[in-house]
Amino acid sequence: MLLFTACWHSHRVGIDHPATMLEEPIQDPVEQLNHQVPEMGRPAIAPLSPPVVAGDTTALRHSMKTSRLPVRYGNPVAVLILLITVPAIQCQAPADANCPSDQTPNILTLMDSTRYNNLIGSGGIWTVFNNDSSSSTTWTVGAGGNCQRTVQVCEAKAQHFKASNWIFTQYIPRQQLNYYVNVTLRITICSTPNCPRFLPVYNYVTNGQQDASVYTNPSKYTLIGNITLSPLQFTQFTATLSFTLKAGDSGFYLGFRDQGSCTSLNRVNVYNYQCPQKQVGLVNQPLTAAPTAQNSPMTISAACVPGSVNTTSLDLFCSNTGIWNGFSTCICKTWEGYRDTGGKCEGDPTNNPCVPVQARIFQGTQRTPGDDCTAPPQAPIAVNVSGTTGDSITVVWKYVPSLGERLDYYFLLQYKTGDMEQFIGAAKIAGSIAMNYMYTFHGLSPDTTYQVQLITRNGVSDQDEANEFLRTLSISSKTSIDVPGAVDDITISGRYVIWQPPTHPNGAIKGYNLTIIRDSISTSISVGGTFYRVEDADIPEGNGTVFIQVRAVNGAGAGEWSSKHILPTMTTPGLCRE
Repeated sequence: MLLFTACWHSHRVGIDHPATMLEEPIQDPVEQLNHQVPEMGRPAIAPLSPPVVAGDTTALRHSMKTSRLPVRYGNPVAVLILLITVPAIQCQAPADANCPSDQTPNILTLMDSTRYNNLIGSGGIWTVFNNDSSSSTTWTVGAGGNCQRTVQVCEAKAQHFKASNWIFTQYIPRQQLNYYVNVTLRITICSTPNCPRFLPVYNYVTNGQQDASVYTNPSKYTLIGNITLSPLQFTQFTATLSFTLKAGDSGFYLGFRDQGSCTSLNRVNVYNYQCPQKQVGLVNQPLTAAPTAQNSPMTISAACVPGSVNTTSLDLFCSNTGIWNGFSTCICKTWEGYRDTGGKCEGDPTNNPCVPVQARIFQGTQRTPGDDCTAPPQAPIAVNVSGTTGDSITVVWKYVPSLGERLDYYFLLQYKTGDMEQFIGAAKIAGSIAMNYMYTFHGLSPDTTYQVQLITRNGVSDQDEANEFLRTLSISSKTSIDVPGAVDDITISGRYVIWQPPTHPNGAIKGYNLTIIRDSISTSISVGGTFYRVEDADIPEGNGTVFIQVRAVNGAGAGEWSSKHILPTMTTPGLCRE
């Protein structure tokens, strides 16, 4: 049984660009050792050292002494094997300072195999373990130099042989709950029938102290998934696996199990996502661990820099891939003497040149002669119509990008039709931290075009009325058609029924419906004009009084029926008095 172990080290570095493709073929690791190690005698075997406890550096140095063991593979050859007991403390395994980092703000890298001087062997951070019947073949240092550290194994043998070559990473302390393992590797297609085309990846999760026994007990590991070589992949490729820890878990180890393949691990990168800390304008977005659910962004409250106050909501959303969504704004408290100096609000609140007053909504400031502390606001980002009915128009608009360093702003909405000289229906809407606003005008006429005007004002905008057009947005919209109003002007002359169109057609009239009623029996008639000659066949049989009603029809449907009118000349069917 071969056992290569070493100290572990946790180092945050960058991620996720595939390593350079290997050009050298994977060789049998023992064959490589046969060429590298001269023939030796049979020295005494040094005993394994006891486990190292925290702080016991003497024991640690003792545990890293080397011993020589005879190994036979083909011809008798002596091989140098490093025997190290598993330490129970974290010792130094520094990343190679000369390796460039590809760190990105939204990714927290917990382990990147390309960032270490050595992966296995002397000074390495990983451990190899062979628990099959072969004592000669295991993972060895592969091709590649600085910043391209690789390990490889090749034990493709007879079909009855079951290889089991393990390689374990160092302990990786928990930072968050979601983890991603990005593996760049090469699996060489070999001719042996028992040569697998996949590499299983495992993890062992702990909920307390580090467990040194994991380097010799693969049964503790749980399969995460298999990285499988597809028929079209003959060279280097990359695969990503993921897993989730529980709240009480403290960290984990990773394990890779070769079962008789020829495989080169070119890069193993363990990372998770985070929404980075950054400042946007005067808003501080905090460093936040990304949520685990893919479609459930986490709501996080941002903060204004000192000396500022928010003018929109500070709620932002952190996605599971570490991307901030949402928008917040803050302004400096000019009414307290602060000024925006480029990402900071600086000033002396005890020496405020602005004269504070109580504004209608918030505490604002009044501009004094010769003082440029505050200014009128800008127009909103945009104004649109979100919906109409026959008697209403709903207007929506977004936040104001600049409030003129004041909080006492408001919106004035008004409307007019084409034949009106002045705007009417003025509505005053208070400004707030909302990102979006909405207002509905009611009591409008159907099928009518209106011009809607939106003006932004604050406590000093009246001192700049000449430029109010810069703070004004306009939009036109037409109310939808509605069913016509009632027909209320009806004349009956003999057999003829004559009427006038409704006062409120609410759209183009397409025709009229008539109903003739006698003794609760009715006859329905549709006409295109504004009169109708009643025929005998139109009158229901019976002896009662004959009534008639009329209603108009447009694109929205039929309107209300008119009141009932008596047909006095119609007494019995077939008989009329004219």
